[in-house]
Formats: sequence, structure tokens, C-alpha cells
Amino acid sequence: MDRRRVALVLLLLFVACTGVAIVISGSRPGLQQGVAPTVVQFVGYLLALVAALVLFLRPATGLSGGDRWTGVAVSGALAVLLTVEVVSEGGTDIGAGFVRLLGLVVIALATVRLAREVGAAGRTR
Repeated sequence: MDRRRVALVLLLLFVACTGVAIVISGSRPGLQQGVAPTVVQFVGYLLALVAALVLFLRPATGLSGGDRWTGVAVSGALAVLLTVEVVSEGGTDIGAGFVRLLGLVVIALATVRLAREVGAAGRTR
């Protein structure tokens, strides 16, 4: 199995966890958030970390240097997201929200890149 396909699935699961965390958070009043949105988001972070490791680790065959850089970009964006999560403690801070958005955009671009490569590899078979 192509490692890019595995990383793509993991990144799509990260996107799903992020969406679920946003929905859970948005359905509760500000002071009654609870831990559910945080737990779901951290599961997503774990999935993104595994995806970055799959892309970053040296395989026997199948990945290019570009895939390694994608893994580095995902892990860097994940480090930024985790730092913002810890520093802002889930509070409302426009600056932290903007930095979080940038991290999510980097991961989204990496996901799109992988989807295009996996799709292209599927067409050449």
C-alpha cells in the first residue's frame, strides 16, 4: 500500500475531527464547553502526527523528497497548532485564532497535494 494514501486518509480523519470539535464547541455556551471538543481535537492532532511520521520516515520505496517536505510541513503546522492550543487554553484570542487558521491552511494544502498525487498515481496504473 502506498504510504501517501495512508497519510492522506489520516489527514482527512484529522479534518473530520477538527470539524466535529468545532461543531461540539459551537453547540455549547462559552463557559460550558467541557472537555469533549478538546479531546476530539487532540485525537485529530494525534492522527495528523502519525500522518506526518508516515510521510517523513524513510521508506524502502515509494516516497519522494517532496513527500518528506510535506511531512515536515504537517509536523511544523501541528507544532504551531499545539502551541496555540496550550497558550490560549481554548480561550477567545483573535491573534491565536489567526495563527491557528494559518496552521490549518498549511495542513489543508498538504492534504490537497497528497490527494492530487494519490489520484495521479491511481490513474497511471
